[in-house]
Amino acid sequence: MKQLWAVFVGALCLIFFGACFALPVEEPTLPSPVINIPDPPPMRTVVVERGDIARTSSVRTTHMPLRQEAFQFNVHNQRILGVYVQVGDDVAAGDILAEIENPAVWEELERVRRDEAMLLLQLSQLAQRHEFALNQAYETGNPVDDTSYIREQERLAGQLGLVRIRLENLERDSEMLVIRATFDGVVVFALGISGFTLSQVGQNVVTIADQGTPIFRMLGWDADIIEVGQVYSKTIGLEHFYVEAIDPDAEGITRPTQIGEPQSEAFFRLLGTEAPVIGSGTLTFVNIVHESVENVLVLPNPAINSSPDRTFVFVVEDGLNTMRDIEIGMTGDGLTEIISGLNEGEVVSYGTVFVDRRPGM
Repeated sequence: MKQLWAVFVGALCLIFFGACFALPVEEPTLPSPVINIPDPPPMRTVVVERGDIARTSSVRTTHMPLRQEAFQFNVHNQRILGVYVQVGDDVAAGDILAEIENPAVWEELERVRRDEAMLLLQLSQLAQRHEFALNQAYETGNPVDDTSYIREQERLAGQLGLVRIRLENLERDSEMLVIRATFDGVVVFALGISGFTLSQVGQNVVTIADQGTPIFRMLGWDADIIEVGQVYSKTIGLEHFYVEAIDPDAEGITRPTQIGEPQSEAFFRLLGTEAPVIGSGTLTFVNIVHESVENVLVLPNPAINSSPDRTFVFVVEDGLNTMRDIEIGMTGDGLTEIISGLNEGEVVSYGTVFVDRRPGM
């Protein structure tokens, strides 16, 4: 019993002293919080300067030349000798635009022309001989027998008539081998050929248009809104044009047939500059100028700040952004007119702005 008691006391002592000399255990700690503040976007600045402002609307239109015609060959499977014009070329009525090859027609035409020239020469020589015979008869007093002369003249004249009928038919056939312009205009399409190319009936070879006064049509716009004489700005490619609205009935314009439910439409024409070379039905966009001012102080629209009771900007002064009230005028496409509050040459910031917190601000 004493031994069990001794073992028990020894175990308690061991536990007690082990606890006293054990290393302390540190409680786990969380890492310090890190706050990532992104860099603000760079502040943009702009100089107050003078410029022009316009408020516009972009409208899709179609081009309508006063006259346009597409030309094609009426002969099938003949080699095209050449298309002699390019897009943008000015042509006059009667100019040859393209030609196909048919050696047989050309050879026959040349032969018949030689026959015509020969018969004309023979008739001329016959008339000279007859005139000589008449002069001889007058000098000698002997009568002249005109029977042989009349018969020969009738024979040659009959042959000449037949040759000219043949020549007329051949010239008509030869005209089918060429394409000629039927009016003065500008080439808006020309078939590109390379190597051996055959003609096809119905194939558009050349298109010319009378673009002396190009007409444009806006579908879906009320004609009452667009007054005659109102000015527009138009951009085709890289060039700028001005146009005016017109009354199609007064100008004698044939209105295109509308498919489906009829829509309102308005027409206008180019002013003051040479027309671009574009084909009929070409879709273009017109910027309609509703309002414009010139040579005024301007700022980009994003630089203008507005609240219910004030309009202001941030002016850069000594490296600081100072809020300043301004008065604005017309707001256009990307620019705003500055009436008062700013001077030309001052620098305005916009984007991310750090407001000056000086007293009174």
